[in-house]
Amino acid sequence: MVRKTKCYSIGYGNRSFNDFVWMLMQNGITNLVDIRRYPQSTFDEFNKESLEKSLPLHDIIYSHCEGVGGMRESPYVEYMGTDEFRSSFSKLLAYIARVNEAGGKVVLMCAEKSPKGCHRHYLSIKLEENGVEVIHLIEPGQVSLFDF
Repeated sequence: MVRKTKCYSIGYGNRSFNDFVWMLMQNGITNLVDIRRYPQSTFDEFNKESLEKSLPLHDIIYSHCEGVGGMRESPYVEYMGTDEFRSSFSKLLAYIARVNEAGGKVVLMCAEKSPKGCHRHYLSIKLEENGVEVIHLIEPGQVSLFDF
């Protein structure tokens, strides 16, 4: 039986850092990929520098993938047609596959709690088109395969 490649998606929204980490741990997340173009937050604990230090304390590896991030000069769907996006997306696909093959679980993180109001919506569609099942972590104990 062939296992389908999977990844998860989460937005920290207005969650506390402890609630955020608890959700990751409850879902067995081993690798977090920060997909914000600018990995800064009004909540210091969600800044890149803080996540790089705090997530490994919970056995979660932090990575940043700026090239698939939102907040672009043009609409995100237009940006998805650029060489920069395609290159970063290919690297992200390879990373997700490597982590899955090693028995780990990847979560893609952005600020927006719901993927409906975030570039994760478009990125998830693209991942699904490329054979990656995307599971959205919405609230503790609540997941969605199709939050579109």
